[in-house]
Formats: sequence, C-alpha cells, structure tokens
Amino acid sequence: MTNHIQKLEELYGGVRLFERKGKQMKATSSGELLYDYAVKILSLYQDSHSAIGDQEIKTLTIGSIETVALYFLPEILDKFKKLYPDVHIRIIPSNERNIIQMIKEKEIDFGLILDFPYYIPEVENLLLEKQPMGIVVPHDHKFANRRELEIKDLTDESFILTEKGCTYRAFLLEKLNGESISHDISMELSSVETIKKAIKNHWGIGFLPLFAVEENDQFLKTVPLNDTALNFHRQLLYRKEKKQLNVFNSFIDICLNSTISK
Repeated sequence: MTNHIQKLEELYGGVRLFERKGKQMKATSSGELLYDYAVKILSLYQDSHSAIGDQEIKTLTIGSIETVALYFLPEILDKFKKLYPDVHIRIIPSNERNIIQMIKEKEIDFGLILDFPYYIPEVENLLLEKQPMGIVVPHDHKFANRRELEIKDLTDESFILTEKGCTYRAFLLEKLNGESISHDISMELSSVETIKKAIKNHWGIGFLPLFAVEENDQFLKTVPLNDTALNFHRQLLYRKEKKQLNVFNSFIDICLNSTISK
C-alpha cells in the first residue's frame, strides 16, 4: 500500500496526499481534492459506458402474454418511444413458461407475464401490481348481480377459456377438478377479445383478469372470484445485467409507473 501511495504522490510532483495519524492513514487537503476528482472521473466513465451501450441498442424485444400486451403495453410503448424514437420495438406474444425460458436464454430483453410471483436466481422479477381475477358473464346471466362468487357456485357451468399454457386457466381448472366440481369447457380461444365476444353471445362464461372488461360494458359483467389462493401479479422479468444501460432502465421505470389502460 505504501508503495502505491508513493507512486501516486510522485505522479503529482511529490505533493503529500496522505499523512499518518497514529495507526491510520488520513488524506491531506490535496488528497481529499484528488479524491473528489477521482469520483467525478469514475462517474464520467460510467456515463460514457452507458451512453455508448445505448447507441448500440437498435431493437428492444419484449415477450408478453396477450392480456398484458393488449391492456398494459400501449401506454408503456407510447412513453418509451417519446424518449427513444429510433429504437425498434419487437413484441413476441407467448405464454408465461415460454417467456421465462426466452429470458433465461437471452432471446428477449424483457418479459411481461401475469402469474404467481416468480423467483429465479439469474432473472430480476418486479411485481408491478396484483391483479384481481373474476368470472365474466353476459349481462343477463344469473351471476350478473352477484358481488362475488365462490368456486362451488360454478357447478355445471360451461366455460370459454384461454388456450392451454395460460396460467390463470390452469388455476381455475385445478380448483374445479380439485373440489370435484362438474363443469364443461365449451370453447378454447387464443384471443381475449374473441372470448369476450363469445361470452356476449351466451356461449359460456369466462375467467379473466378484471381489467380485461370495461366497467361500463353494457353486455358483460365481471364478478370477483373469492379465493385466498388467488395471487396473480403483473410482472416484469429481465436479466440483471440489463440494468447497466440507460435505455433498459428507462423501460423499467416506465413499467413501474404505468397502469392498465382499457
């Protein structure tokens, strides 16, 4: 350590940068001044590193489930494009399992999912907001005026569900089968909007995030499902090294401060 200090002092014309106070070394006024400049130099280095990295980012790739892409992404992308108009946005629709795998394999930059909280060592997971789930019915259905429903109330109902691989579909079916509640799956559709239209046509009832249905919709009603196990969160997933660049930090901040739009 002493040799390093001596060499450093020689670089500055022999000016004393440290002095001994008992068993400790303390910076002189010149040493403190040099420390301030060193902090500024490190800060400039980090800024330049981020700036150069941002210049190299031409495309932002986002994996998202359909419901989140439809009701959450528009507001985010609008804000992001105002900051980075030259960055191309690529959206990859998929289910939660595939999105998590793509994050692990660095195939996408960010993942937006609706699921129970995930904790994966190499992946950062931000819980953006807990999302209430509910049963969606036609406006004249027997459940339309109910304040909430229990799982047993769904006996003998016919469901229009999302496709296999959807986490909230899996949750509902596990509950129904676990409690031996008879039911029928009349349709399986990939589009939330198509599911809503099918429900309006009285082809069955659905199970969706409450944000997927407008509060003033004249033809559909959403009734919360009362179940303590319901713990679905809108989540943002990304690899931890993504936070090293400004463009990625901006996207993260926008997600944290955005809400569902209908």
